[in-house]
Amino acid sequence: MSQKNNIDENTTITRPNLTVVGVGASAGGLEALQSMLSNLPTDTNMAFVVAQHLSPSYKSMMVDLLEKGSTIPITSAINNEVLEPNHAYICPPNFNIEITSGDRISLISYPETRRTPRPSVDMLFESIASVKGENAIGIILSGTGSDGSRGIRAIKGENGFGIVQDPKDAKYDGMPNSAINSGNVDLIVQSTEIGTELKNIMHFPRRRSVDNENAISRDTYNGIINILKKQCKVDFTLYKENTIVRRIDRRMTSLRIHDTDMYLDHLKGHPEEVSLLFNDMLIGVTSFFRDARAFDRLDRELSNYILNKETKELRIWCVGCSTGEEPYSIAIILSQILGDKISDYKIQIFATDIDKHAIEFARNAIYPESALQNLPKPIRDKFFLVNDDQFELTKAIKSHVIFSVHDINNDPPFLRLDLITCRNLMIYFTVELQRQILPTFHYALNPKGILMLGQSESIGVFQEQYRPLSKTSKIYEALFVGKQLPPERKSSGIRKKAIDYKEQSITESPRRTKLNEEFSNIISQTLKEFVLPNAMLINENQDIIFTEGENKLLVRPSGLPTNNIFKNLHPQLSIDLRSAFHQLHTGKDIANTGFQSFNLDGKDVWVKLILISIKREGPLGSLILIFSQVEEPVNIPVLPEGNQDTSNQAVLVEQQRLLLKTKEQLQNVIEELETSNEEMQSMNEELQSSNEELQSSNEELETTNEELQSTNEELQTAYAELRMAYEEREHQRTELEALRNNLQHTNSLLEDAEKSAKMGSWLWDIPTRKIDWSNGCYQLFGLDKKVFHPSYEAFIGLAQDHYRGLLEEQLTNLLHNRASQPFIFEAYDRNKKTIIISLEAVVSFNDLKQAERVMGTMTDVTESIMSEREQTIYKDKISYILNSSLNAACVIDLKTMSVDYINAEFQKLLGYSLESLIPFKDEQFFELIDQKDQEKFRSVIQTVIDSKPGQATPSSYKISLANEEGTVPVYANHTIYELDENTLAASKILITLFSSKI
Repeated sequence: MSQKNNIDENTTITRPNLTVVGVGASAGGLEALQSMLSNLPTDTNMAFVVAQHLSPSYKSMMVDLLEKGSTIPITSAINNEVLEPNHAYICPPNFNIEITSGDRISLISYPETRRTPRPSVDMLFESIASVKGENAIGIILSGTGSDGSRGIRAIKGENGFGIVQDPKDAKYDGMPNSAINSGNVDLIVQSTEIGTELKNIMHFPRRRSVDNENAISRDTYNGIINILKKQCKVDFTLYKENTIVRRIDRRMTSLRIHDTDMYLDHLKGHPEEVSLLFNDMLIGVTSFFRDARAFDRLDRELSNYILNKETKELRIWCVGCSTGEEPYSIAIILSQILGDKISDYKIQIFATDIDKHAIEFARNAIYPESALQNLPKPIRDKFFLVNDDQFELTKAIKSHVIFSVHDINNDPPFLRLDLITCRNLMIYFTVELQRQILPTFHYALNPKGILMLGQSESIGVFQEQYRPLSKTSKIYEALFVGKQLPPERKSSGIRKKAIDYKEQSITESPRRTKLNEEFSNIISQTLKEFVLPNAMLINENQDIIFTEGENKLLVRPSGLPTNNIFKNLHPQLSIDLRSAFHQLHTGKDIANTGFQSFNLDGKDVWVKLILISIKREGPLGSLILIFSQVEEPVNIPVLPEGNQDTSNQAVLVEQQRLLLKTKEQLQNVIEELETSNEEMQSMNEELQSSNEELQSSNEELETTNEELQSTNEELQTAYAELRMAYEEREHQRTELEALRNNLQHTNSLLEDAEKSAKMGSWLWDIPTRKIDWSNGCYQLFGLDKKVFHPSYEAFIGLAQDHYRGLLEEQLTNLLHNRASQPFIFEAYDRNKKTIIISLEAVVSFNDLKQAERVMGTMTDVTESIMSEREQTIYKDKISYILNSSLNAACVIDLKTMSVDYINAEFQKLLGYSLESLIPFKDEQFFELIDQKDQEKFRSVIQTVIDSKPGQATPSSYKISLANEEGTVPVYANHTIYELDENTLAASKILITLFSSKI
């Protein structure tokens, strides 16, 4: 027994280093697979899982054909089997194949009707991407259609690798070209070269960070980011570096470039590579109702929100919508919530992404069946239409969603929103960028608006702006915090980052650095505790964002809550504080209010505020740190030493200080007024210039208005005509829709009737020799209508050998109106099992008495025919036994109460022949029994009727002899001989008897 068969099925084996290669192929895939497998290295340490489109009607020989020239073992996949390295597993027919945790195979049957080929390559690739992450590789070989294009996007989204057979090398280039056009392919090679490329991928060095050993240098990294920003107009500076490095690493692997500086030079000389790298950056994975529990909770929260909303307008923003599944999911939820009332609402769902290819795909709203695999059937049936082998969302859902290319990092947000969804996007951003985006979302949302994040995301430090509605589903409510200003969007420049890193490159020994930090902390802690114990942080809006220590100078104002420093600080300090703010705005780094006499808690004290400007980047912007210094009068040296008249001199010095401070404040006010006056003068000149331009524009608009009025009249006429045509078209569409629904209902009833009756209908058009079958006919023979195409020859070929000539003769006789019906023949189903078919038909003739059309039915009569045959054999056996028996025997028909059969011993014992017993029926039958025993005989007959088949009822009585020669006593056994087909009650009784006369 092999090692893999000894593994416990319930054991989960974790092998993170095992790379799983998914291979998808369709038409022409056999040749491509043979070329690939025959040139595979034997030491790749990869497991290969093959999804080749196969017909479900016939037994596959794929494994036998491939293993002849393969360099590695090939087996047919078995459910729950653990993958082994350097092995290939072929998906059997009638199954989809997926990979589950523990590197196990999962085979999934699909009993319901499917419209796409099987097994699904998309489902295989998506499962490998989910389980293996960056250890996933997808390969697409020859085939028609687009299966695999969506799955290879999922693999790329998890930092895996995508390989496609060169369309020129493929027998059918549909699947390879579809994958290439999706922009998610790393390598395009011939099938014979795939093995070599796989080995190169496994041995290529991987980089995981910046500025570490065997990593990308900071200068090279910044250079790559600069090129992307310049050519693609997107700044990746604040994206997580590890994510960017993995994308760069994958492109270097596909190009076989080992040195990062060489790759930077390659980018500079090849603009197309910049586009490929940019596309790699944008790959996202999404699905309809991703995380169903979160969407169930969103459904409930939206229902409550809409119930309490005063207006009938809903504005929703889906950030990072990718290929559109998420905004369409929300549109479906709204349709289910509002029902028939949805037409009363103005719904706008803004779906944005920086990937214009994904936006174009989403606008089409056409998805493969694999994208709908987890959707409930009622949703698929209600909101999707079948479009060839794909599914298209209904027009009602599409009309609510507006797609647009939008960069959340730079572009302004949509406003007055009721819901924002930003799921699994911020995980790619640094904390700095996240802290810019969350205030932007709060600014864009209406009060009590809803924010939905991904499972790995949170609101972080913004607890005052959001209230959690569901912590598990990451759904939050925007809180009202008063009048808001648009949050400033600041991003750290790349050059600034580079400078910071260079400054940090001067390093000290770890021990020295640790001591410096410890001493610095001691000094800072001591200063905070004894010198300046009170501190406040103020943002650029002059709001308090943080306080430390007990500060008695702060007061809480009445009315609506606010964090403005001037509303919360003692009014006596406001004028001096404004003056200090002005000093900081003129460029000073530090300013103070000077000491001011103050009464605090009934004590006279001197108070001074010290302001320090803090320049920083990030979402909080520049800050101002305010320390408050409170001193008792004895600690303030207001007089020079040796002065005798201390009281008057102290008052004089204090008055001079206040006068000087007032002059400074007055000077600040004058400067501010002069600056404001200059700005007003400049604005006045600009307004005059603008007024002149507006006058000129007004004249042009007057002329344009006259032209528009003329055009408007023409448009009104055209609109009325179009409206009439549209209404007529809508009326026709409604009628066609009703007819289509009726036809679908009728077809459904016909299919159900055919299925229950085990029958199907068929039509033979004589001039064209075309034969059409209903679904019932395909079900009779177990055939797939996509594979089997009915024709005269194919129909004859279904019959067993000795019936084919008879079937052809029957069809010929039908055309000449001399056939006897029904015609019974034996045939084979898909599994080579014999079935018996009853064929009946009606022929239509033209005016020349020539057959034009044959319409008929086929019914599976296997069970009834086999039952009749078995019953006949059974009766023949019984007859043989009775005729060979030494005991007399007869069969009584209970319906006519007459003798149906006698054997020779019966005639010998009693002298009756079967013909002589014909008159004895109904009540006359009992005249055969002695008059004294007739009631006893009736009781015996009733007992037998009530008994079970095979149960014998013994008795004794006298039977009259023929020719009135007296009676003869007999011992008899009575048992059921035959049951009624409809009621299953006894219809005939068998009596075996022998004379008891000694």
